[in-house]
Amino acid sequence: MVAGGLSATVNLIGARTSVRRARQFTQDLLGRDHPAVDDVVLVVSELVTNSVVHSCSSRQGTVTLTISNADGAIRVEVTDEGSPASAPYIRDEPGAESGRGLRIVSMLSKEWGVTHRGTTVTTWCDVPVSCAQYPRVIKLP
Repeated sequence: MVAGGLSATVNLIGARTSVRRARQFTQDLLGRDHPAVDDVVLVVSELVTNSVVHSCSSRQGTVTLTISNADGAIRVEVTDEGSPASAPYIRDEPGAESGRGLRIVSMLSKEWGVTHRGTTVTTWCDVPVSCAQYPRVIKLP
């Protein structure tokens, strides 16, 4: 279980099989009884999927997942090798068959964002530890 000041990182290959490994890493780190485990596992799944599908990491590169405590929340950071096409953004296409990942991340997080360092991109979010801290209703189009 994540306790005060703990930070854990795992390096993953830029392949779809890494999504399952990232979810398992997150669940093992937080523990099944952690109040935010389901939300954190979901945002990890969405962010790692985006990295292995949309970034240059998918070309035999790596994706780095870091999970840490962040003032009443769990901070999730996923760093990849960036994309020459575009930075991560929330798609505004309600009828699309895909593209809801960052909308889900946004709804489950107190805050989220994207940081660029050279050619790498880190997409991060802070998932509240308790729903009482950040009540929400999730409605997807």
